[in-house]
Parts: sequence; structure tokens; C-alpha cells
Amino acid sequence: MAETLSIKVPLATKVRLRRVARDRHTTPSSLLREAVDLVLAGKSANGKVSLYELNRDLFEKTVSVAPRDLSTNPKYLNDFGKCRRR
Repeated sequence: MAETLSIKVPLATKVRLRRVARDRHTTPSSLLREAVDLVLAGKSANGKVSLYELNRDLFEKTVSVAPRDLSTNPKYLNDFGKCRRR
């Protein structure tokens, strides 16, 4: 059963939360639950959540196959930012 949790945040944070929730077509409560779950899952060895984990739902909708270590493995950054000639 779900429990109620109240938190105090600055007005600017509340405004940003509502904006991001609206952009993702979800509620602020749902967005906060997702964020708390990611932090508590501690999926990164250093205790920080990777960019991939924070945006996994967005990546999964746009990219069908991608390496799980795309944001942390230096080999994927070798040519990053370099102009490719066609």
C-alpha cells in the first residue's frame, strides 16, 4: 500500500518539477517516485546515477539497441565531436 510523504522544496524546484513532469506527460508525484527509486537502487558503483539511468525511458523509446555502458565507456567517445566526411 502506498504511503504519503511530504517534502519541502524551494519554489524554483517546484516549478521545474512541474515543467519536467508536464514534458514527460506524467505527474510530479510519479516523477518523484521514479527519481527516488533510481537513487535508492544505486545502480552505479560510485553511488551516482548515470545519465543513461536517468533517461532510460527516453532512450528506450528512440534507440532499439545501445550498449549499456554508452555513457561511461571511453571507447565510445573516441570520435565524439569530430566532423565526419561523407
